[in-house]
Amino acid sequence: MIVHPIDYRYGTEEMKVIWSEKSKIERMIKVEIALLKALAKRGYIDEDKVKEAEDRALKVTPERVKEIEREIKHDVMALVKAISEVLDEEVARWVHFGATSNDITDTAVAT
Repeated sequence: MIVHPIDYRYGTEEMKVIWSEKSKIERMIKVEIALLKALAKRGYIDEDKVKEAEDRALKVTPERVKEIEREIKHDVMALVKAISEVLDEEVARWVHFGATSNDITDTAVAT
């Protein structure tokens, strides 16, 4: 997805990678994982399961997220569903807990 002319006209190759859809989705996954880690720290989820969840979640592809998004018409919920598909049910139920879509997108873009 092209966000700004700098993406395709003026941006360096390094900047194009940073602002790519793939990079944005990876950062959004990392924000969701950070939330799971915070919940684990408070005792809601087993920390070992969160470590395993991180490995699995980072394998979610932008293609899968986009496939779900075409169906449900919501980018962040598509991401949540894609992440939840690859996680243990016990951990999946906590994905996005207490967060808004803007919490995820704003934090991901700021990192």
